[in-house]
Amino acid sequence: MIVIMLPLIVWASFQSSFLNTYPVFKPWIIKEVFGLPHWQMGATYEFFYGLDFLSIELLFRGALVVGMIKILGKDSILPMAAAYAFLHYGKPFPETLGSVFGGYILGIIALRTGNIWGGCLIHIGVAYMMDFVAYIQHYWRGDF
Repeated sequence: MIVIMLPLIVWASFQSSFLNTYPVFKPWIIKEVFGLPHWQMGATYEFFYGLDFLSIELLFRGALVVGMIKILGKDSILPMAAAYAFLHYGKPFPETLGSVFGGYILGIIALRTGNIWGGCLIHIGVAYMMDFVAYIQHYWRGDF
């Protein structure tokens, strides 16, 4: 799944809406905090950014899919994907649109496996890939 996303992310990285949004941590506009160099602040941010996706997966795929399997069965996926898409409102349109399909696919994975860990790896991997590609684009544009 992550390999499938790479060409789409590289394409998105040439769009101005993507570069205005990503990376979320922009070291070229942040001043040093607590005497930490930019790379340490960035690494700390990215660590906690990854943890944020764990909480997202726990709510959307854990509670709304795995937790609702006994009540709704496979019908728990569509409302979860719709609610998940609202989380992406205000982000670049291709990402918002893609979140509907991505949320649906991650919901199917959670439904079939009965856990959220596969979705966590995919979601965190895609998020880190988006930030990494955005860092490269900003570096080549001379924003650093």
